[in-house]
Amino acid sequence: MSVNPEDFKAVMGQWPSGVTVVTTADDEGPAGMTASSFSSVSLEPPLVSICVARHLYMHGRIQKAGVFAVNILSKDKVEDGLRFAGMLPDVTDRFAGVPVDTAVTGSPLLQGTLGWVDCKVWAEYDGGDHTIFIGQVMDAGIDETATPLLYHSRSWGQFADVLAADARVSLVGSETDALVLDNAFGNTTDAPDTVDTIVERVRAALAGSERAPLLILDDAASVADPLLVRLCIQAIAGIVGRTVVALRPGAGPMALANVLAALKSGIHHLSVSADQQGPYVARDDVLLMLQRMGVALRA
Repeated sequence: MSVNPEDFKAVMGQWPSGVTVVTTADDEGPAGMTASSFSSVSLEPPLVSICVARHLYMHGRIQKAGVFAVNILSKDKVEDGLRFAGMLPDVTDRFAGVPVDTAVTGSPLLQGTLGWVDCKVWAEYDGGDHTIFIGQVMDAGIDETATPLLYHSRSWGQFADVLAADARVSLVGSETDALVLDNAFGNTTDAPDTVDTIVERVRAALAGSERAPLLILDDAASVADPLLVRLCIQAIAGIVGRTVVALRPGAGPMALANVLAALKSGIHHLSVSADQQGPYVARDDVLLMLQRMGVALRA
């Protein structure tokens, strides 16, 4: 007697996993789908596996092209997950407006992902109503500036804070090519900034600029509590990618709480002042905090 299919799906949904977008390309153009059935298989040669339902359009496209890429989504890329799962009714072209690159196979690589592998089909195996595609990894890339989008019980989200393993610390002013978004959190009126208003301010400041942004967080306690910092950094990450953060000392201990919020939100680069008299959080305070948290210094 076989298990009830709905019970099987419910049980397997309790296994948390990452979320990926699998892509391919052939003479018909690019194709992509959201998937969570992705795993490493071998180191020598480097192999990965994906499972694709036989009835899906992508199944035939991967077989035809003989190549595919797997893009690992970060938690700020929920919209990409929804888009390639066909869950945005107004989207007819899944790649419209989505910036992509390519590597060896020509399969689209979504920009701003945690990492990607570019593969040629190495083998196919019968997996019931699915086909198990084994891909030989021809190229790979990683971006450590964010944390993963997770899937559990048919829901997407972020279920654990991930502290950065390492961070770079530099003095304010050494990032000469940075676009300074001063006072991004500096609204001290009776109507405090929200995530949406801050994100819109960032979008306006970045319009037409190709420089890396330096996000200055004003640390007045009323407008820059750690939760607001966390939510805004996560939202802004989807716009600017790699972000340098500097924090004004303002309310004293609140600044270090915001450093922690930044490190748990995917930030790997902090700008600081040389001493306590500077306009931003003092370097010695940040270095001591990183040491006690076990966060290594990046060169």
